Amino acid sequence: MEHLIHVYRDAAELDAFIDTHGLARRRGLVQVFTAGVEPQTLRPVLDRLQALRGFAVIGASTAGAIGGEHIHDEGIVLSVSIFEHTEIETHHLPQAEAADGERLGAELAARGVRLLLAFGNILHENPEAFLEGLARTAPDLVVAGGIAADTVLFRSSFVIHGNEVHSRGMVLAALSGERLRLRTESLLNFTPAGKPMRLTRSRGECVYEIDGKPVLDVYRHYLGEEVLQQIPLSLASFPLIARQRGLDVARLPVGLSEDGALRFGGTLRPEQPVRFGVGDIFTLLERAHATAQQITRSVPAEAVYVFSCLGRRLYLGEHTPLELAPLAAVAPAAGFFTYGEFFHLPRDNRLLNMTCTVVVLAETDTIQPHPIPLQRHLPEPNLTLRALARLSDVTAQELSQSLTFLEQYRYALDQSAIVSRTDLQGRITYVNALFERVSGYRADELIGHTHRLLHHPDMPRAVYEELWRTITDKQIWRGIIQNRSKEGRTYYLKATIIPLLDENGEIVEYIGIAEDVTEIIVSQQLLAQQRTDRLTGLPNRNQLIDDLERGRCHLLALADVAAFKSINDYYGFEAGDRVIIELAVRLQQRFKPLGIRVYRDYGAGFAFIPPPGLPLAAFEAELLAAGRALRSLPMPGMDGEEVDIDLYFGMAVGEDHLLALAEAALHKAKEEGVRDRILVFNAHDQSYLNNRFWINEVKAALAESRILCYFQPIVPVRSTLAVPKYEALVRLHDRNGQILCPGAFLDIIKPTAHYGRLTRRVFDLALEAARRTGSQISVNLSAIDLADGETYAYLLERLEQHEGERLTFEITESEAIKDFARVRAFTEDIRRYGAQLAVDDFGSGYSNLATLVELSPDYLKLDGSLVTKVVREDKVRRVVAAVVHFAHETEMQVVAEFVSTPELARCLTELGVDFLQGYAVGKPVPLP
Repeated sequence: MEHLIHVYRDAAELDAFIDTHGLARRRGLVQVFTAGVEPQTLRPVLDRLQALRGFAVIGASTAGAIGGEHIHDEGIVLSVSIFEHTEIETHHLPQAEAADGERLGAELAARGVRLLLAFGNILHENPEAFLEGLARTAPDLVVAGGIAADTVLFRSSFVIHGNEVHSRGMVLAALSGERLRLRTESLLNFTPAGKPMRLTRSRGECVYEIDGKPVLDVYRHYLGEEVLQQIPLSLASFPLIARQRGLDVARLPVGLSEDGALRFGGTLRPEQPVRFGVGDIFTLLERAHATAQQITRSVPAEAVYVFSCLGRRLYLGEHTPLELAPLAAVAPAAGFFTYGEFFHLPRDNRLLNMTCTVVVLAETDTIQPHPIPLQRHLPEPNLTLRALARLSDVTAQELSQSLTFLEQYRYALDQSAIVSRTDLQGRITYVNALFERVSGYRADELIGHTHRLLHHPDMPRAVYEELWRTITDKQIWRGIIQNRSKEGRTYYLKATIIPLLDENGEIVEYIGIAEDVTEIIVSQQLLAQQRTDRLTGLPNRNQLIDDLERGRCHLLALADVAAFKSINDYYGFEAGDRVIIELAVRLQQRFKPLGIRVYRDYGAGFAFIPPPGLPLAAFEAELLAAGRALRSLPMPGMDGEEVDIDLYFGMAVGEDHLLALAEAALHKAKEEGVRDRILVFNAHDQSYLNNRFWINEVKAALAESRILCYFQPIVPVRSTLAVPKYEALVRLHDRNGQILCPGAFLDIIKPTAHYGRLTRRVFDLALEAARRTGSQISVNLSAIDLADGETYAYLLERLEQHEGERLTFEITESEAIKDFARVRAFTEDIRRYGAQLAVDDFGSGYSNLATLVELSPDYLKLDGSLVTKVVREDKVRRVVAAVVHFAHETEMQVVAEFVSTPELARCLTELGVDFLQGYAVGKPVPLP
């Protein structure tokens, strides 16, 4: 590769240059940089260059053409790059939008392009969107170049493609080749100084306001009136520095827009933080020398392209060639001064200002280090300026850091707290948004008023008096304040009010920081209501349970008024309520001085917890004395009549289950009619407690639909029935998700009314399963069910509604014989609806064959005591064989239950039974 520079004077010299270097036979890239030249003057030069078939031509108007270390403000400079291994293609884009960049980037990346030189025109369009589009589809493509300029006139500029001159659009030269070596550098070296500012109104490259003030007023305030005398030249030394994606980017003012905005040489985002940039000439020149030295030692260099900002040139002034000289010493250098430079970062392209960007090219891997001479005429370093700039920068950084933290503290406080400030007279001077939201008032409705505007009439005046005494004494006040919003809503604040002091210790204002605790206060009030009995004002059962769980109680007593229902029935509910209220008053009067807590339980029931240390005997004595006093003291009833009161008591002693034990003791006292003493249960009375648990559990399970059925198959021995047969077996789904068999609870609930409800529920589930699946379902009944008029009538009513041809009722042999007449009547009733009868557990007692023949069941179910012995005991086998023979002779079918093994199944099959039931042929499961 070879890089030649030619300063055009006339056609003859250009021809001689072409001939001398044999350009007609070579190939490469010509960059045309013009200064102060009109487009028509260019035509002969471009036509001559167009005759060089091996060269592509692009170019731009400039604010100074660069040839080596020299700057040409008039004329034409030709940068001629001769390549041996690099391919070049050029483009002109009339418009350069983001989509154009994406499309072109994809094409160039596919062809392996390494470098894209781009010259644009910011006087008509901003190329940043195009550069970003390129980066999206060609993230590794190096982009360099800049924006065409017009020698500081900011009026007209142009770009060159081939022999055409364009006042709009962008020209591009794409370089590709495996031998092409590249290195890019960007020199800024302007230090951010002063306080951080924020662009409060901007659009694209136009800035209208900074920190809420007109942009020119900000420049005038910080830099003085003189910097506005000749815009944009007078502002060139003071670019704005913005931090973008980890890189300091300068933005140079390039003119004023018609609507008063200051136009910059690149986009500035709204709300973007910026600072003024300050440079030191010595530092800029020193950095250029160091960069050149580092390049020549580390990379091969055969050509250097330089694209530097006009603003940088204006700042450096007469010292500008001193920055170019070390770069030209690396390799032949050419370029121009721009209105903005393009620079490539990993996966990103930027439009820069105030920088000097450098592209180093070579088609060799040979590095040729050589010394870069230090210029003899460098200006003296301005140590005072450096020190002041550093002082300004460090001070601004420290201030900015402090302000940033304060701003973050304020933001965090505003997000979580209600904040207000008042003057010494209590007039509001500031409220935050949360204060407005909670109070319902806008800030302008509050400022100038005192907090009396928000006072709630229920708030005691003494609270405000104590508040003002505290804060005027320079102390912090904390407390709960009840306020009323603009809409009349009551709300509560947990407030902290702080007096702020000046350097002399005098109060200058007050700041209030509060938290809205309305939900907590209201919840506490609701909780108190939920734990207080509305009729008597006593703590209720919820409070009793909470106190038992939290306190260390070892004694609990319950009391209930005997036959209280008759009082309600005779006198009416209002009188009954008055009796309960009077009872509560007298019990509280009697027990409160003794430290005994009184609670209202269900109905006319009360609960009592003694104070710690009160012995059991003393507690019992006090309760019995109270019962006697209430019994002997008539209570006011209706129409002057009197009502006598008798109390049942139950007491529990121990560490656990006090309430359940006390309820069990009270229940037993009622059952046995014990009123003259107190029944006391403790942990040793668990059997009674267990019974109460299962009664309550079955009751709850019925109410919550947790009673269900599993179905065990009844399998035919000799043929496959068209209709499957099952026995319905009750199960309880407990609160822990466990499925419980009836052995845990069935015998316990038989004496209760819940047993009939359980039977009716199982029957409904069996009926529904039979209808849903078409199966034959067997349901177990007991003598209790047949004696229960409600259950008996319910079964017949349901059979009448749904027919019973798919239902079989099983009754045990012993119950069938004991209550034969009732069973026979039931059999006749169900057979009218097509239902069948099975005698269960046959062989478990003294079988009465005559009764059995008269009852004539459809099925005989062998008891498990016979079935389990049939394999190993010959006598049992003969008995079973006889029973099977008898059943068949009397037109009954035989079902063998508890068939647990295949051996049992084979033996029973040989003995002639008709059906098998047991785990060997099928476990109980839910029906689908």
